[in-house]
Amino acid sequence: TPMMRGMPSPSPLRALLRTYSWQELKHHPWRNAAAVVAVMLGVALAFSVQLINASALSEFSSAVSAVGGQPDLELRATQGRFDEGIYERIATHPDVAVASPVLEVATFAIDTAGQRVPLKVLGVDALVVAAVAPGLMPVPGKDADRLALFAPDTVFLNTAAQQALAQSVRLLGSETLQIAGSVAATGPALAVMDIGAAQDVFKAQGQLSRIDLRLRAGVDHAAFLSALALPPGITAAEPGDAAQRVSNLSRAYRVNLTVLALVALFTGAFLVFSVLSLSVAKRAQQFALLGVLGLTGRERLQLVLAESLVLGGIGSLAG
Repeated sequence: TPMMRGMPSPSPLRALLRTYSWQELKHHPWRNAAAVVAVMLGVALAFSVQLINASALSEFSSAVSAVGGQPDLELRATQGRFDEGIYERIATHPDVAVASPVLEVATFAIDTAGQRVPLKVLGVDALVVAAVAPGLMPVPGKDADRLALFAPDTVFLNTAAQQALAQSVRLLGSETLQIAGSVAATGPALAVMDIGAAQDVFKAQGQLSRIDLRLRAGVDHAAFLSALALPPGITAAEPGDAAQRVSNLSRAYRVNLTVLALVALFTGAFLVFSVLSLSVAKRAQQFALLGVLGLTGRERLQLVLAESLVLGGIGSLAG
């Protein structure tokens, strides 16, 4: 006992774990195994619920984005535009299902009264835009050529732009573009045209404003962006309104899964507490003997907590 009192507190604790607690473990292996299994199942269930939650939210977000006509992610230039050379690397990434290049230009058009009308012009690739943003897909008019969406001098207007402009779009300058159809996108006046034609009209050859991405099912957005290693001058973000809509629709679902995870953890903790309480109650005489030999109440409590920590650590790692 004097030797025990003169040693640093961790040393006698380890000695007691190797002798006293180990003997208890050998004499009652199934009881302690039950505590380890309880911790293992609780941690495994809680972790599984979190994985299911993250996967389900990812799928739900992708479904809402697809229905709403918005991409999963947008890669944008922090200032101005960026070189289109990066598009090939992004489009061929194994986690990317579809990549849609976009050239975005804010300009003015002249209406029939000679007044300036604010107009946003988007240059898109008609072959891929429908899979990422269906609202921007050009729809040729009944009298227009079906290949008009690739013509260099045609545009497709949304409802707001059609109400403000006539049969042609005269931009602020010398360019005059023919209206060949419409797009379903709502909001302010918008014109959509072939991206190659837009680069020529606005003298932006080889430049893009953003890249809209539709990721493959199950791909985590944060992990994808971390592995993508975007060059300086390009940022990635989820469309704000889509993210907010997904958050609102899935709030109850996320709360239910979180409560389920907490129930699993609390159940495991209760089982461990019950097993260890029974163990301590059955060893009351042995703890009393340790007290007579000089082990204080605080040290006996530390011993029990150390046993709990060992069992909980093994169960957590297994879980």
